Amino acid sequence: MRLLDRYIARRVFRGYALIMLILVSAFSLIALVRELDSVGKGTYSASDAALYVLLTLPGWMVELAPAMALLGAIVGLGELAAGEELTVMQALSVSRARIAWSVLKTGLLVMLAVIGMQEFVAPKLNQLAFERRTQAISGVESTRRGFWSRNGQRVVHVRRLLHGRIPSEIEIYQFDNNGGLRFVAWAKEAIIQNSDRWVLQDVRQQIITKNETFTEHFAQLPWDSPFTPEEITKIMLPVEMLSPSELYGYVQYLKRAGLAADRPELTLWQSISMPLSALAMVILAIPYVLGPIRQVSAGKRMLHGGLIGASFHASRQLIIQLGSLVHLPAALITLSPVVVILGVAVWLYRRP
Repeated sequence: MRLLDRYIARRVFRGYALIMLILVSAFSLIALVRELDSVGKGTYSASDAALYVLLTLPGWMVELAPAMALLGAIVGLGELAAGEELTVMQALSVSRARIAWSVLKTGLLVMLAVIGMQEFVAPKLNQLAFERRTQAISGVESTRRGFWSRNGQRVVHVRRLLHGRIPSEIEIYQFDNNGGLRFVAWAKEAIIQNSDRWVLQDVRQQIITKNETFTEHFAQLPWDSPFTPEEITKIMLPVEMLSPSELYGYVQYLKRAGLAADRPELTLWQSISMPLSALAMVILAIPYVLGPIRQVSAGKRMLHGGLIGASFHASRQLIIQLGSLVHLPAALITLSPVVVILGVAVWLYRRP
């Protein structure tokens, strides 16, 4: 049976590779055409646009994973069905359930691959692409290593952006008109209430006079930030570019600070649901070659698969938008389409 598993997996993975090549190529071309509109802004060139699209390819692969899983499984299993190989397997007493289990194993591998891509590959490359693009277009260097800002006699150094969005290890220096240092403050991190109003956490500040230095400690300290909303947008990573673990940390930070966490939490659950959606799509592909609709031609199977993939993506986005408007739980919003797909797959497989 291991030989059977490997044979089915090889054919199915070949289908995944073919569909991945087609879809990623098409969407990358669209992304490149869109990105060319930004060429000429600052120092952003056509080669920068091409590199940006190349770096974001793993992100596209994660986003397209459910559609690739469905169509790839249909292609791979369809080849087996067209060559009567599935019929031979069943004639040799290999049950439909056993063949379905072999296909499901490939789905589990796809799910694990998507999880690994989400956590370790796509976010890092997306963030690198974002940082390079931001720096080329606006000249603002947005990195996790932090940034400097000067406004008059005040200099601010943010050493790190925790989870790509939380200013931490903050240093504030105030100079007089002669260049003498008059005030220094260090803060562990900051809660951004809005672009010009931060609340510094765990603050130690020193006021320097001609004769002595005064040191004070504060658990929290309101602070008028020198950054404009545009600068904040350029400095901070979009929540969509964070890995699931970073999103989880950011959501917990917002909740501890008493800030709204609806959008980041929804993005977190979207990330969690993506590999599950890919697995559900592989399961949905099984009835197309083993269920009652196995008599349908390969062309119609591909057409059905494409329509289902497009409908799933569109309905998923619609459910997310409507669910967020009526404030439904994020887990319910994002996992309900997966449950529906699994229900449809089981119903199709069990039809007489």
